[in-house]
Amino acid sequence: MAKQGDQRGFRACFGKNGEPFPTLLASVGQPFAFWYEGKEQDGFIRDLTPLECERLMGLPEGWTEYGCKDEPISDHARCFALGNAIALPCAEYIIAGIVEVMQ
Repeated sequence: MAKQGDQRGFRACFGKNGEPFPTLLASVGQPFAFWYEGKEQDGFIRDLTPLECERLMGLPEGWTEYGCKDEPISDHARCFALGNAIALPCAEYIIAGIVEVMQ
């Protein structure tokens, strides 16, 4: 819906108070429905920044800013890489469960 510019359909898909946010995907942009106060229809749709994606994934700020040769990475490539990653808090939770079972 976001790709088609259908804001009404996009807001109907998710983004209401109390609902979980969908996962980051590498294959598509990450449009985000935002509102601070009031009703959802008073908000707007925008793309997430690489910094916001890093925070959502539980990574330190700037984690994807530079490549292995200290060259700057484009915002698109950063978001793509984050969409292919596993969220750090999820990995920690799974590993903690494995450790608990093995002890």
